[in-house]
Amino acid sequence: MKEWTPTEIKAFRQRLNLYQKDFAAILRVTEQYVCYLEKGVKTAGGSLKALLDCLEQKENEKEEAKKRHGKTQRHI
Repeated sequence: MKEWTPTEIKAFRQRLNLYQKDFAAILRVTEQYVCYLEKGVKTAGGSLKALLDCLEQKENEKEEAKKRHGKTQRHI
């Protein structure tokens, strides 16, 4: 399981193009908690780390599928 530093959490949220409020809703935490995570005031617990890992894996899979789909289209 990834440790999820404040920088990684913020970068992941930005990669998803989400505001803190929207990211918080997905994670089922408060906007303030996301702010604290990104500033390093709080650290993600085990359940939140697992959720972030799952979300990151899903996002990576979507990006890989887009790349494969794009390559397929170029050969047609």
